[in-house]
Amino acid sequence: MQVNIILLAAGKGQRFQSSSPNKIGCATIKQLAQIQGKPLITHSVDKLQPLLKNGYVDNLFVTLGANKNAIQAILPQGVSVIASQHWSDGMGHTLAESVHSIKATSTHILVALADQALITSEHYQELLSASKEQPNKIIATLCDEKLMAPAIFPEKYFPLLVKLQGDKGAGKLLLQHAKKTDAITCKEAKIDIDTLSDLENVRQQIEHPSQEQLQSSL
Repeated sequence: MQVNIILLAAGKGQRFQSSSPNKIGCATIKQLAQIQGKPLITHSVDKLQPLLKNGYVDNLFVTLGANKNAIQAILPQGVSVIASQHWSDGMGHTLAESVHSIKATSTHILVALADQALITSEHYQELLSASKEQPNKIIATLCDEKLMAPAIFPEKYFPLLVKLQGDKGAGKLLLQHAKKTDAITCKEAKIDIDTLSDLENVRQQIEHPSQEQLQSSL
């Protein structure tokens, strides 16, 4: 298996910008908003890099679009950048571009979202372990009875991924192929950062984890 990761971080974050007036001193670029003293994009990359060190995956690619230069400047070493040319057309276009650019060197692609800040390295590892056991199946995340990212797609699904358009990402594809998909439950997957309020919620959960979160991390 040649597994590569695509971390999608190309959006402009319009809702985040509109909820983040300058008077509160919050970065208006969502990917640079601070979590535990580091930018969101770095926080997300840090959760994925152990997979590289452990030999689970070959490469980690971060797809950038809006504010590309500012975000790329703070990315850790060892991270490759995919520059989306059509990020403004929606996540479907961005994912399609990303898969097209790395499909030749991949047998499997793990699709992750930068704003799912509560996803742990352990969950990513569980997805990868399941994919190695069933390499011909899609391995997705299950939350509130819904299939979602992060998810791993075998190469037979690449032709479908590169045809995605508009605002819909991999969710539509997961729904269409639900019977050919295995899933691993992760309650934290439903929490993504769209607004400043979401950011504060994530910060609170990280700084003051619930008893359930503490037990799941053991």
